[in-house]
Amino acid sequence: MSMSVRPVAVVTASRLPRGMEDTEGLLAALAARGARADLVVWSDPEVAWEDYDRVLLHAPWDYSEHLAAFENWLALEVGGRLVNPLPLMRWNTDKRYLCELGARGIPVPATVVITEPARVRADELAAELGIGPLVVKSTVGAGGRRTWLLESAGAVQEFLRQGGVPVPGPVLVQEYVPSVRDQGEYSAIQLGGRLSHVVRKVPAAGEFRVQHHFGGTVLTERVQPWMEDFVTKVADSLPQQPSYARIDFVTSERNVPLLMEVEVIEPDLFLRHGDGAYDTFAALLTTS
Repeated sequence: MSMSVRPVAVVTASRLPRGMEDTEGLLAALAARGARADLVVWSDPEVAWEDYDRVLLHAPWDYSEHLAAFENWLALEVGGRLVNPLPLMRWNTDKRYLCELGARGIPVPATVVITEPARVRADELAAELGIGPLVVKSTVGAGGRRTWLLESAGAVQEFLRQGGVPVPGPVLVQEYVPSVRDQGEYSAIQLGGRLSHVVRKVPAAGEFRVQHHFGGTVLTERVQPWMEDFVTKVADSLPQQPSYARIDFVTSERNVPLLMEVEVIEPDLFLRHGDGAYDTFAALLTTS
């Protein structure tokens, strides 16, 4: 395997011009390997994308708010230089992939896709998912946004029929997994096809969303064999193999891991929580 100095575009959002918590450490690790790396905003029309050999979607965390423009940028400007395959990213933008993975044998929370939210029926939801509580998610969204916890199937019916989801299109309704509030949600980070590290995201008191902007905290977890087994099974079920991925999961009342999300577009990889993770990722980005 040969080493080359490959210019890397580390992509962020306009509201995050300095990136996020991992940015400084990642840029330093790339510089230590002699790589040119620039922190650039995906929507900046002045960026000469042809100057970069590789494009890492690091923190473009506003993409779901500008999905058409983002997908156009991916296809026309950087598609052939992305670190992860573009078809896999497109597949990952719509949360209905969870149903696809469930059909492939990956345990997921019980999920119903509602294609016409204004016509949803509480009795049909209850027959599929129980009376509640239930989680409603837009099929396109990131960072826990466009996600709601409602106490019953009847409340979901009322919420959807009154246009509670502010964007058109299908929604997911899922059973609520109570362990989220007690144990939190695990995030397993794969780099180069290998499990690098695991964190556990714990929600704030009274909150069900685990992200930091909802008050959640992040704890470093010891990697256990059952985690490796589950993450490998999920990764092997993806339509293409990513160079990096974050696999989020919780445990059921019977301690069965349940997949919550696969993130291969612009996940927080929590490199700051992994032993040697900055250098491992920098090596992946700069090695041909």
